[in-house]
Amino acid sequence: MNNVKNLFNILLSDNPSELIKYHEKEIFLLIPELEKSKGFNQNNEWHIYDVYEHILHVIDGVPNNLALRLAALFHDIGKPYVYKEDENKIGHFYNHWNKSNEIFLKFCNKFNIPDDLKNKVSKLIVYHDLNFSKLEQNELQKVLKLFSKEDIKLLFELKKSDLHAQANKYHYLISEYEIQEKNLLLLK
Repeated sequence: MNNVKNLFNILLSDNPSELIKYHEKEIFLLIPELEKSKGFNQNNEWHIYDVYEHILHVIDGVPNNLALRLAALFHDIGKPYVYKEDENKIGHFYNHWNKSNEIFLKFCNKFNIPDDLKNKVSKLIVYHDLNFSKLEQNELQKVLKLFSKEDIKLLFELKKSDLHAQANKYHYLISEYEIQEKNLLLLK
């Protein structure tokens, strides 16, 4: 694999994680930051996979849509760069979405990704961990201005896949995500 088009074809395949693993060396050349996530233990009860395996599960869990699969590929790629352990040796990744987005934008600039795709994926990365139920009304309105109805649906596909790729005991939050999504769509 020598170009981004091949990466996009892999992401749009029926088995992206298998193909990513098969072409791992070439993909790591395109996205060197992804290699740092391989074997990176999250040391947190929410997470049952290292960062790389988590990312692969999220990619497999979202619908076949290039923006969504790119967002899944990059959504947690910044975690190794912001990792902090607390006094109990529990791992935290504060603001990892901003670092992940920074890595994604660097990738976009390097490979001349079209602005419409870049902007859509960037929003999905930045807001994938946002808990909408905790936002004040004015904060919610600011976020809603950024997203179309279609983008809200994509965001919640990413959020749900992200949660499914975490510890089972937190999967009960899926129903909360569905309520949040429904409420946001009603506001659009």
